[in-house]
Amino acid sequence: MGPKRVVTTYHIYFVNGYKFHTHEWSQGKKTMNYGVCVTGTGEGEFENEYYGILREIIEVEYPGKPLKKCVLFNCDWFDPTLNRGMRVNRCYGIVEIRHDKRYRKYDPFILGYVATQVYYMSYPQKTRDK
Repeated sequence: MGPKRVVTTYHIYFVNGYKFHTHEWSQGKKTMNYGVCVTGTGEGEFENEYYGILREIIEVEYPGKPLKKCVLFNCDWFDPTLNRGMRVNRCYGIVEIRHDKRYRKYDPFILGYVATQVYYMSYPQKTRDK
């Protein structure tokens, strides 16, 4: 029969021990809970991590007994290509993301329960006194 035609949207959602906010909801707040990471498989069963910004939280319901619900995260994804869209510091394991590079193969939706939360911070300035 498929899902119901009416969906519920949220600004905040709790899953996997994380409190996610949409990017729009986080504007002007002291916390930033819109960073999303998900592990996916590419060609040749190679695992890759995808990083993005949470834009929308959608709950889809399927009719029947018992009522089934599915939460989807609509995200803007950054380019996961090493040394072009992201790089990993070998010593510390810190992942650096280029925010101006977006993922070209665009599939915006993931299931909410597979998401982990990440924090994006600006790159520190290289100056002599710091």
